[in-house]
Amino acid sequence: MSVCLSLLLLLVQFSSIVCFVFDDVLHQYATYGQSLVLIGGNQADDNAEIYNTIVQMAGGTGVAKIGLIHAASADPQDSFNFYHDIFVNRYGASEANFIPIDVNHTSANSDPNVIQLIRRQTGFFFGGGDQHRVTQSLLLPDGSPSPALVAIREMKRKGAVIAGTSAGTTCQTDRVMIMDGVSWDALKDGAHETENSEHPDDLIYQRIGGIGLFHGYIMDSHFSQRGRQGRMIRLLWDTRKQSLGSNFAFGVDEDTALVVTHDGTNQASGKVIGSSGVTLLDISKATSTSSRYFSIRGVSASYLTNGDQINLHTRAITTAPNKTSLAGHEMYAHALTSTDIFAHWDSDSDQKPEFVRVATSIYDNRNEQFTYGTTNETNPRFNVTMSVIGHDSVGWVERKPSHKNDLISFANLEISIDEA
Repeated sequence: MSVCLSLLLLLVQFSSIVCFVFDDVLHQYATYGQSLVLIGGNQADDNAEIYNTIVQMAGGTGVAKIGLIHAASADPQDSFNFYHDIFVNRYGASEANFIPIDVNHTSANSDPNVIQLIRRQTGFFFGGGDQHRVTQSLLLPDGSPSPALVAIREMKRKGAVIAGTSAGTTCQTDRVMIMDGVSWDALKDGAHETENSEHPDDLIYQRIGGIGLFHGYIMDSHFSQRGRQGRMIRLLWDTRKQSLGSNFAFGVDEDTALVVTHDGTNQASGKVIGSSGVTLLDISKATSTSSRYFSIRGVSASYLTNGDQINLHTRAITTAPNKTSLAGHEMYAHALTSTDIFAHWDSDSDQKPEFVRVATSIYDNRNEQFTYGTTNETNPRFNVTMSVIGHDSVGWVERKPSHKNDLISFANLEISIDEA
């Protein structure tokens, strides 16, 4: 066989493979549009609901080709090995391929072989770590997308699913990107663009935003488990007038995902899967009064649990069909309060994270329409008031054998924060 004929056959074979992958991606686009699976971190290895969703949206078992991007990790190779086993050996992806781009290998951003590898994938998974490493790896120094990121965006437009966990979720936003901070320090001192070694718990954010694969919302992860509601409210307020600011944010809890379909269109929607919940914060009608530190009223919060859906264009919520209204079916006489409202959750606890535990109790009690929690920290101590008085707010529940495991969702809880 001549060399020319051999090369021609190889070219035909390669073209067939590319077309096969491209057809798979186009099929997924017809079903899901531009799609994402945004996980809050710490997902269980046996959370088949989340992993199967990613594989299915990438083409299904035996077909899905997942590009693993571990730029957020301090040890990308070790992270790759872990998730390669998860996707291929446990959940049936055809391939899980290492995309070799990180802060120490940014030159790979323009490597034709890497770009070609990206264009072979039907899905991408961004691992956890530090979201700033992701933007350092995939954005050019002026904040514009690298050739590799351009290729990833192109594949998303064609139907490749984008998935991420922890930092791999937080970095997806096209709005300002949260980088670090603790709720009490954020409320006390506000948002900063640069770190201060003398204040390691400051709220730090990146003005130029994330990698721009999810539109319109600031993102955060480990949300309820690490009591991050306060820091997100402060970030929304402090950056709302910036070019990449937003009135809206999602906080995704651990072992939970927001599954986004038709991103960037009027049909964009999100569905919650997993064991915990997703918080939507809205400051579009909030006001702030003069205060030594920080005071805000009129923040709207909604909390969605497994099976609930939200229209990302109108923010209308549809609860899962197995949930019923809590009105008239409350389990308890009184709402709960808290002296550590932004407490970090103890994984050994059989209680829900503190903020969620208190907020959901307003809907599951018969006598009160508001409650409050304070920060454990003092000087200043902040008071967080939660209310369902005077506006359209509703709660739903899926009862479980143990009431501590009830799945409670709610919409339009009003939150105010003041110095106590």
